Amino acid sequence: MSQPETLPGNALFHSEFSLRWGDMDALGHINNIMYFRYFEQVRIEWYESLEFGSLEKSASGMVIVDNHAEYLKPLVYPQQIHLHMAGHSPGRSSFVSTYTITADGVLYSRGSARVVWVDQSAGKSVPLPDKVRALVSDTQYA
Repeated sequence: MSQPETLPGNALFHSEFSLRWGDMDALGHINNIMYFRYFEQVRIEWYESLEFGSLEKSASGMVIVDNHAEYLKPLVYPQQIHLHMAGHSPGRSSFVSTYTITADGVLYSRGSARVVWVDQSAGKSVPLPDKVRALVSDTQYA
């Protein structure tokens, strides 16, 4: 899977879709909160690709405890965007996920989020699943 060189971590997932007209704000560009929704969408698609089942029905799953976005260039409708997700720096129950949004080879946004694995019923962190740890482990980021 290719990814922009500006994305730190091990490549995890890539998705693409068309921007929606309703994602724009009064200033005529994509509203800043939508970037977090795009990051969320690629993160959920990645989670589902690991065959854990649906997030809302799993005994354990991921929550976000810290979220960041850097807006490098405004996105505007209509446009096809590419989202890349990577991961690094695993801890006992968490890792850092990183994201880029590109279109036509241009980098529009970078983001990151700390993903924590939790026991859904207890509301407490649990160790990362072995397959997730294997995907995000890399001595370069340790």
